[in-house]
Amino acid sequence: MREGVRDDVEAVLRIKNATWRTAYRGLLPQDFLDGLSVTRRAVEAWRGRIGSGAQHLLVGGPAGNPPGETDGEPDGEIAGFSLYGPARDEGIGGGEVYAIYVLAGHWSTGLGLALMTRSVERLRELGHREAGLWVLEGNTRARRFYERFGFTPSGRAQDVEGMPFPAPEVHYRMSLAPVSADSADQTA
Repeated sequence: MREGVRDDVEAVLRIKNATWRTAYRGLLPQDFLDGLSVTRRAVEAWRGRIGSGAQHLLVGGPAGNPPGETDGEPDGEIAGFSLYGPARDEGIGGGEVYAIYVLAGHWSTGLGLALMTRSVERLRELGHREAGLWVLEGNTRARRFYERFGFTPSGRAQDVEGMPFPAPEVHYRMSLAPVSADSADQTA
C-alpha cells in the first residue's frame, strides 16, 4: 500500500466504476451502472483534489504480499483505493473517508481492511478526533464491514448529491480520540 499520486487517478476511477457495477447492482438503476465511464473531466477533477493536498489517496494491490513489501502492487497492479480528508458536510466535524473501493475479485482478502485501517490512522495523525463516512442505505455488505471496523450509524441520512434519481445514503461515525491510561484502567 502506498500514497496515491495524480498518475493513479485513471486506474482508481476504473476501479470505482467496476466496483459500483458489482456492489450497487440492484441498488442503482442498471442502465446508469452500465453507462459509467472514466471521463477526462472526472480525471482532472480528482487530480486537482489530490494535487491540492485537501484530499488524500491510498492505493493498494492484492493482499498476501511477502512481509516487508510496502507497496503491495506486484507489477504495478492497483486492486483498491481509499480517499480521505476533512469532513465535507457542514455540521459534521472531524475527518471523512470519502471513498473506499476494492475490486470484487479482491473482496475478503484483507485489502479493504488495510486501506480502512491506514485511512483512519492518517485521519488521526492529521488531528481529527472523529471519522465519518456515507454509505448507500441498501449496501448491507459495506455497512457490515464498517460496523465490524467500529463505525456506528450517526442518525443522519440524505440522498446522494448529483444523482439523477433518489439514492438514499446513511452516515456512520467513529471516535478517533486516543484512549487515555485513566479511561483504559476504568474499563479493565
